[in-house]
Amino acid sequence: MKEIKILLIICMLLISLNFISAVSIKDISSYPNEIAPGQVAEVQIKIENVFEYDISNLNIKLDLSEAPFAPYQSSSEKYLDELESEKEKIFRFDIIALPETPSGIYKIPVQISYSDDEGINQTKREIVSLIINSKPELKVSLEDSITLVKGQENEISIRIINSGLADVKFVYLTIGDTTGIKILSEKEQYIGDIDTDDFDNVKYNSYISKTASSIIGLPVILKYKDATNKEFTETKTLSLRTYSLKEARDLGLVVKPTYTFYIIGGIVIIGYFIYRYRKKRKLRKLKEGR
Repeated sequence: MKEIKILLIICMLLISLNFISAVSIKDISSYPNEIAPGQVAEVQIKIENVFEYDISNLNIKLDLSEAPFAPYQSSSEKYLDELESEKEKIFRFDIIALPETPSGIYKIPVQISYSDDEGINQTKREIVSLIINSKPELKVSLEDSITLVKGQENEISIRIINSGLADVKFVYLTIGDTTGIKILSEKEQYIGDIDTDDFDNVKYNSYISKTASSIIGLPVILKYKDATNKEFTETKTLSLRTYSLKEARDLGLVVKPTYTFYIIGGIVIIGYFIYRYRKKRKLRKLKEGR
């Protein structure tokens, strides 16, 4: 019984060896490693003949039919007459990532066909992965309509713009300490996701010191992740222009207080009391005349 089991195991091993491909993908790489949308890249696939016989008519084909790539000035197929036993060969493909492709990891089927030592055609399929991504580009700026007046509470509105080709997520903005300004809101604000060619605003309540400089450098720290969960931290500096109340009024940046409403209101109230007084006096005279 034991001998039969051993014989069956040997038979299964022999059968499985017949189905093992003589070639395999030993390595794959792309230059650059992360391909930006619209960027040309070179993909290198290293094929190894792992068996003890030569193979012929080796054909490597990238199946780009459902991938966001296209061949660039070359074919998606490569051919080799012969690959000797235990030898390797690097096949190079020039591709371009489609311009509007979102960042991410994309799987590409690779079809490998060849003739074995008995002249029998063999075909196998494997999957390789390529990364589409580009370095995020975030810009920060102040809202143009903001006027910061010394000795008062002011609202600072900061705009974060994603000017890059990749979306960003888990965005945090933190205001650093600086002389002349005190942030009254929470210094760290969570923004969330910012898609490419989009923006978001964050508002802070602040107090500008009376002795503050006319130009204040405000440090802003951005923390976020790209589509592949790579973390980034950037520190930028915003230039804040501050004004005294008189300067802001003289430049028309702050509306001067008007007392017209109060004057008219005062006149109406005084007129009302005068009217009441005269009416009472007239009534009193009429009673006395009786």
